[in-house]
Amino acid sequence: MRQSPSAARVRRLVAMLLLVAAAGCAREELRSFRGVTEGEVISLAAPVAGNLSSLDVKRGATVTEGTKLFSQADAGEISAHADAANRLDQIEHAGGKRTAAGTDEIETLKAEVAQTEWRLMLKSASAPVSGVVTETLYAKGDWVPAGAPVLSILPVDKIKVSFEVPLAVAAHLQNGRSVTLVCAPCDKPIQAAIIYVSPFATTQSAVGDAPELRYRVEVRPNPKQAVLLKPGQSITVNL
Repeated sequence: MRQSPSAARVRRLVAMLLLVAAAGCAREELRSFRGVTEGEVISLAAPVAGNLSSLDVKRGATVTEGTKLFSQADAGEISAHADAANRLDQIEHAGGKRTAAGTDEIETLKAEVAQTEWRLMLKSASAPVSGVVTETLYAKGDWVPAGAPVLSILPVDKIKVSFEVPLAVAAHLQNGRSVTLVCAPCDKPIQAAIIYVSPFATTQSAVGDAPELRYRVEVRPNPKQAVLLKPGQSITVNL
């Protein structure tokens, strides 16, 4: 049966639209890649052995630099430092003329305060950087051997997401380019920026009968949102 010219034009138009839609889907697939969260974890320990008298953070907690994390100091050591510091403060702020004996007492108290403070420092730890507590290895009251890690922190500025892309995509990526990260536990997309594009194909991509060369790309999430990510977490990267 012979088609009318108008019907033939409609069929050609529909075919063209389908081709455009298919090409659009292919391009869209090239814009999304599966990645994984990585990070450089810092382990924190006390150089001396002792019972863990306090553990001030839990696994998954977000901490800022300087946050107190744990201590192995007992109540007597803490009290001795506080008493020496209080006596020193009272004498230094007392009115009247200072005698030679008073001066000697101040120097003795200063030495005592410094000594007790040093002992407390050896038995405790504070967060060296802002980050996420990824693991706690002991509970309050546990005996901790000298140098044994008590907990670990993932610094916010060390969190990154890596993924692989084909050459056709890698050739158009540059450091600083903005991308969006999506993960199941995240309430909203996380903004990130590309920090590395490998100039060489990965070793794994060259394996197989019909290998497709792929290139490693790394992105750094926004520091304020990076605390939402955990090492080993599966991430969708939208270019």
